[in-house]
Amino acid sequence: MFDSGGGGSGNELVEVSGLVESKRMLACAEYRQIRAIGGFHAARVAAEANGPVGIPGESAANEVALALGMSEGRVWFAITLCEDLDTRLRLTNTAFSVGELDLAQVRTIHNLLQNLSDEKARIVEAALFARGPIDRLPPARLSGRLRRLVARYDRDGFAERSARAKGERYISVKQCDDGMAFLSGELPSLDAAMIWNRLKEMAIGDVCAGDERSMPQRHADALVALADGSGRLTCGCGRNDCATAIPAAGKRGPLVQIVVSDGSVSAGGMTAGFLPGVGPLDPETVREAVAHSATQRIHVSAVDPVEAAPDIAGLRYRIPRALADRIRARDGVCRFPQCAVPAASCDIDHTTPFDHEHPDQGGRTEEANLACLCRRHHRWKTQGRMAVQQLGDGLLRWTMPDGTVYDTEPDSPTFWAAGA
Repeated sequence: MFDSGGGGSGNELVEVSGLVESKRMLACAEYRQIRAIGGFHAARVAAEANGPVGIPGESAANEVALALGMSEGRVWFAITLCEDLDTRLRLTNTAFSVGELDLAQVRTIHNLLQNLSDEKARIVEAALFARGPIDRLPPARLSGRLRRLVARYDRDGFAERSARAKGERYISVKQCDDGMAFLSGELPSLDAAMIWNRLKEMAIGDVCAGDERSMPQRHADALVALADGSGRLTCGCGRNDCATAIPAAGKRGPLVQIVVSDGSVSAGGMTAGFLPGVGPLDPETVREAVAHSATQRIHVSAVDPVEAAPDIAGLRYRIPRALADRIRARDGVCRFPQCAVPAASCDIDHTTPFDHEHPDQGGRTEEANLACLCRRHHRWKTQGRMAVQQLGDGLLRWTMPDGTVYDTEPDSPTFWAAGA
């Protein structure tokens, strides 16, 4: 028995059986949510099957994501999992429906069996459940057991999938808070091992005992050293007579676009900045970017009104380069609700469509009628799947097919700089 540690009255005790029951109830709730999402998607597919929509049900995940505050990826996982439970993973479905397995365990089974044929998936699933209860196996141990079963029952498929997976290798970067980013990817095992071994060698061999960085910090810095062209980890001891010291090598930096407000450049140098799609940058990061990176600086006033576009420019469909730069700097990301595609990768859309036959009758090429949209959401907007209007000051109002309204504001240096 365990002390509850708070809540209720007095020193209440919670039985382990109560904790197990709470896990079962949560798992049942997760199952119902998965089923509800899958049912919504199936209904939308059926409703759009004979309509003008190119891909029936494509927008269902987006609507669910907006309504529940979930990522589209998480919603699509629920949709595909629901289909898998119906067609391939019947034993898993039964255990999940009564709370014997929770979502984390079911996700592990789904992910490891999703690339198997239906027949092999059923064989491996049956072998998994036949080995005894798995409800108390954490995902890591469950994953290990499944991998061994897959290797045993699907040897040829394992080799084929390994070859195919190598062709899908990738590296991605996701921006995080506080000026940090998350680097992830999938590489062939031998390549990943080679990189990891090299980072460990640099973390130990390139520095002296006076370097106070932790090993994780050294590994991270070593990866950057491999990428910036220096190829060697600089020791952090700070001593001029360090035995591992080598002449500083020229470093190359990333290509970044920095948006700087009028008031953020002083006689003493740059004091603040903004990276579209990421947000405010601290002064030290801005100075580092300017010193070592290829940068494009766009100055944006936080107080001066936007000058009206000349009539001749506003009546042309093509967006002038300076105006396009300003729109991307203003918006930062795709302006569709919850979309995080960087503005640099987006189209610039005329919110009110440009009238090619009568340009003077609406849809002008000016800041008040332009916004960044990623290619997918641009296509959806053009197809009329949702309505959008400009509210002024860069604010957009989106109206979904069911009437739900979402307002989005720019990820904008002007908003930020006003309070800087």
